[in-house]
Amino acid sequence: MTTAPDYLALSQALSAARAPASASELHGSITALACALAPEPALREMDVLLDDIAGSAADALRAAARACLADTQKSLADPELGYVPLLPDAEQPPQDQAEALVDFCRGFLEGLGLAGAGAGRRLSADVDEVLHAFAALAAGPVAPDADADDLQALAELVEFVRIGVMLVHVELGADVDRAGA
Repeated sequence: MTTAPDYLALSQALSAARAPASASELHGSITALACALAPEPALREMDVLLDDIAGSAADALRAAARACLADTQKSLADPELGYVPLLPDAEQPPQDQAEALVDFCRGFLEGLGLAGAGAGRRLSADVDEVLHAFAALAAGPVAPDADADDLQALAELVEFVRIGVMLVHVELGADVDRAGA
């Protein structure tokens, strides 16, 4: 079993750096980098991203983001499928969780672009479908109420994103494995 990245620590580091991204959005980008790139290139691209969003304040943010990247890489490789997108905990209002899911999808798609994922080759139909669904989610808004049906629908969306990320990781991770071999 792997440890999950710390939502509160990442949020506080982003706030202290006055970065315009949410913890979920940054985790989406970090996840995409971990899916599409070997560890060292992922770290380099994450540092570029942090410099872009936080400028000179990125140094304080870097430690939290590096820990998040390491945790994310471990969870994506976890044979028990322990990866989960970084969202506010269940005690937070459903609207906050839904907005964080939108941010995560936006960050994930931005991270794939930063990584150059799929450049020069066609992605599988399944991954293409996942990425189109992520784009629809990233366009937002997802507006759940507190009733049981909406909470269940939100939980199903989170699970869809979780499984979709792992599918992308399997496909793009094969490219990373081949490039490193």
